[in-house]
Amino acid sequence: MRNFLAMITACLAVTACSLPTVDKAADAKARALYEQIRTGADLAANTDLSADLRKPEMLAQLAAVKASLPEGAPTAAVNRSWSINAGTGGTNAVLVHAYSYPSQTVLAQTVLAKGKGGAWQITGFHVTFEGPVNTAPPPAVTVTKPPQMT
Repeated sequence: MRNFLAMITACLAVTACSLPTVDKAADAKARALYEQIRTGADLAANTDLSADLRKPEMLAQLAAVKASLPEGAPTAAVNRSWSINAGTGGTNAVLVHAYSYPSQTVLAQTVLAKGKGGAWQITGFHVTFEGPVNTAPPPAVTVTKPPQMT
């Protein structure tokens, strides 16, 4: 019995060491975009945005997201979920970060694409809100262009 428990513990330890993790570069780009939107930075200078998202009408939509966000900096930011799918045309990632504020939580979903051998490019951004039931949340805002793999 003692050997059996030791074997189970060893298997769990090995399995825990090999759990998949979020791509650090994609995570950093998603967090940076939220911070740029939150602070009103010049998104036209963001080379991580896909060419479609750098078009003036799309930049205006991204900038408009700032008005729906709570005032100030979030008190916490965590990666709520992520998925990465690889195929012959490249890799797509969807990351959802939860940004906590005193009155509500902002869920920011960032969609990224990476062609063969390329860097992550942001191809979509969507925010929704969680908060007290006695306050009406701002409307969800979506800015996205279907990813085009090269």
